[in-house]
Amino acid sequence: MTSVTITDIASALGNPAIRDSRMITTLLTDSRALTFPEGTLFFALVTQKQDGHKYIKPLYSRGVRAFVISDRHFPTDEYRDATFITVPDTLAALQQVGSLHRHRLSMPVVGITGSNGKTTVKELLYQMIGGTKKVSRSPRSYNSAIGVPLSLWGISDDADLALIEAGISRPGEMDRLERIILPTVGVLTHLGTAHLENFPDRQSLIREKLRLFRHCDRVYGCLDLDPDLQTVLREGSYPFALTGWSRSRQDAVLWIRREVHTSGGVDVDATLSGREVHFELPFLDDGTIEDCYLALTILTELAPERLKDLSFTHRLEPVSMRLETLEGEHGMTIINDTYNADIDSLSIALSALRRRQELLGKPSAVIMSAFRESSHDKTGLYSTISSLLRRFDLSETILIGDEMGEYRTTFSPNARYYRSTEDFLADHPEEYLADHVVLIKGAHESHLEEIVRRMVRRVHQTILSVNLSRLGHNLNLYRAHLPKGMRFTCMLKANAYGLGSNEVARYLEQTGGVDYFAVAVCDEGKELRRLGITTQIMVMNPEPGSYEQIMSNHLEPNIFNKHLLLDFISAAERYGAHLYPIHLKWNTGMHRTGFDEDEVEEVLTILSRTSAVRVASIFTHLSVADEPTEDDYTYKQLAMLDRVEERLRQALPHPFLKHALNTAGMTRFPDYRSDMVRLGCGLYGFSPLQVDPMGLEPVASLSSVILQTRKLPAGATVGYGRKGLLTRDSRIGVIPIGYADGLPRQLGNGRALFRTESGALIPTVGNVCMDAVMLDLTDAPTAVEGSRVVIFDDQLPITRLSDACGTIHYEILSRLSSRIARHYFTE
Repeated sequence: MTSVTITDIASALGNPAIRDSRMITTLLTDSRALTFPEGTLFFALVTQKQDGHKYIKPLYSRGVRAFVISDRHFPTDEYRDATFITVPDTLAALQQVGSLHRHRLSMPVVGITGSNGKTTVKELLYQMIGGTKKVSRSPRSYNSAIGVPLSLWGISDDADLALIEAGISRPGEMDRLERIILPTVGVLTHLGTAHLENFPDRQSLIREKLRLFRHCDRVYGCLDLDPDLQTVLREGSYPFALTGWSRSRQDAVLWIRREVHTSGGVDVDATLSGREVHFELPFLDDGTIEDCYLALTILTELAPERLKDLSFTHRLEPVSMRLETLEGEHGMTIINDTYNADIDSLSIALSALRRRQELLGKPSAVIMSAFRESSHDKTGLYSTISSLLRRFDLSETILIGDEMGEYRTTFSPNARYYRSTEDFLADHPEEYLADHVVLIKGAHESHLEEIVRRMVRRVHQTILSVNLSRLGHNLNLYRAHLPKGMRFTCMLKANAYGLGSNEVARYLEQTGGVDYFAVAVCDEGKELRRLGITTQIMVMNPEPGSYEQIMSNHLEPNIFNKHLLLDFISAAERYGAHLYPIHLKWNTGMHRTGFDEDEVEEVLTILSRTSAVRVASIFTHLSVADEPTEDDYTYKQLAMLDRVEERLRQALPHPFLKHALNTAGMTRFPDYRSDMVRLGCGLYGFSPLQVDPMGLEPVASLSSVILQTRKLPAGATVGYGRKGLLTRDSRIGVIPIGYADGLPRQLGNGRALFRTESGALIPTVGNVCMDAVMLDLTDAPTAVEGSRVVIFDDQLPITRLSDACGTIHYEILSRLSSRIARHYFTE
């Protein structure tokens, strides 16, 4: 692990007066990625969209004490025990610190650039060499102006080799990266047209990439050169010799003499460094196969001992960031290539599609969105893509996004078009494209990964079980507690507090007794309408730009200020609406959103000028209804809403509803005169009060399964940071749920107890990981691999977890990830 004192870093950045002996082990640019605050140096990067200085306060509260800033007016005096290094440009400072560490390294540093295949070649090299040498490499695709210095910082001093990617999108960027990386070995992957929009022509783009190798003697690549690369090398003066692999040149380091594609990959006869060899690769697409050829040539310099026996090649694992083949529902095979969005990678992906189609004997389909990174000439681009698609026997071609719609006439008249991924998913059931091989490819902003999630076969081991019958039970408890005829709004925001709004809404609508559903944003309401929910739906946080979709889906917005009221009226008038229902929220003391009482007359004036909208309800939000000591404040809130109601009823021509009581309010103030209540956490079995007077029944339970067990001696440590120190000989188990699933990291290191099938309580051990939790099974001998573990249920309440985290129970529930399976049942 890299470790440098703050003093040394400050001195390198032009702040020699700073004296701080604390060691820095982690450079941080994204506050969400904080793991070890005591050794972190945060760089407050300033971009067009974000200013990192605003994250200093929350990071300080979480334990970070070292910051690099560029705002000389930042109030550093408020953080007396923190060290601030002030620089003109925090990004340049980050790169300088990365360069500082680079100069300390003595091992070979491989610089990898190109249009496609950088990450794949890097990961293949890591697989090929990793067993024989210590290899450090860029994480994921950290190849940008920010990613490269972070990658370099992560290189261990004792590594035998470093693999660093370098990606550019504009002229002048590679010089800066080259000065940081200082590669001793160069690798040039496939050259395409990605980012060509920022260069006058493709040759200029190639010249920029080659600047990474200004101080390299040798660069590895494919010797079957395309014309533009040939021209650039011929006309330029470069210090390096290009060597590598070829299908045509016998003088290449790796000459591919024969390739035979099989059901499992490709068999290759070749000449490698003058020696005839045979090897197998477990890949079907040309891109990955050619990346393997390139990696093998690089081994001749970096690890020639690995080439004595090539049997390892058939055990290579695919790089998941590209052309991931997944088993789908309803007999589908899915080729997920939502990582690349340029025409060069399309050819590679289509070749994999064809081979998979031929092997499986299934029809094929392509789902694609805009190729935003590829070309100045969009007409020419999409004409080329269309021509490429026509070479393949596709039963379905599906185009998604506005840009694809603009050029849809370029494609086959049988191609289907959808404005968005959401529209496509709304139009088709899960069994659409059953028994097809489906290539899904396009730009990140199109969110095609949502289609992948819909189609992929799901095999879950962590399950959130939802007892729908208890929803009805809890609703009826409140119905009996309140005056007869009271209307109910059931809150479905945050995906029904994490339980799944679709199933909850469907059940409540079928069983009856609910007058409104309330969601947070328009998209949640649209999804319910898509599923056929007809109950009135209130949108609590309508966003600018969503008004037309709100009206077209018969949703009803919460209006809480004058600007929102005027904007929605204007949208309703353009839409041609008449007396469209809206809900007016009043601020009576919560001081979050809502009209103030002294705005009543202005609101009435605005409403009197239009017939496009009508007031369906007025309401407020009680801030301390769960606190008996604050009842005077609650009564003041209710009295203020009553005054607003009286004035509005005098002036408005149409009747409207009034509601103020949330779950705590309806529990403690059932006699308050109103027309409707809003039932939230109580519906799901959680009382907002210290003692539940209602007899609520928890709706959900969460369980997982033990993946693996192992015995460890006393003194061993478990998990990241070695936080789980064993004080006795122990048996440790792992379950597949972590903080990425919504399980808080605070629950690690024994701060939570789960339950085995036999009823034994077992503590967590070590830190909660992204996808896993370790448990001490020493006192639970019947807990074995495959056994289920209960995280919370009726007997092991969720409040045990929320109390351990210092939060509320429904925060835990609402944060549970969508990748946890929801199983619904009724009693």
